[in-house]
Amino acid sequence: MTYIPHDVEARTQADLLKSSATVVWFCLIIATLVSWAMGTHHGFIDSDKINSVAVLIIAFAKVRFIGLYFMELKNAPPPLRAILEAWCVIVCAVTIGFYLAA
Repeated sequence: MTYIPHDVEARTQADLLKSSATVVWFCLIIATLVSWAMGTHHGFIDSDKINSVAVLIIAFAKVRFIGLYFMELKNAPPPLRAILEAWCVIVCAVTIGFYLAA
């Protein structure tokens, strides 16, 4: 049996559904479904290169949201958060650049 201290309020299901982490989690699921649809030729655009670049951008956006909301970097010191933001932008740009150059 789990012990909950009296000074800590138990969160209800409604509270969990309204939390920012839950909203981000649902957005990550939607982003996964969109990128899957684009990657399996059910995309909205006929160009394979544009679909691939869009999937890469979605993937790095997901990395950013996971870092911010699930690794708690949203409230981290500004230099640490800047490292995450810069890493996402730089690695995404380099990956897309290599893909388009091939």
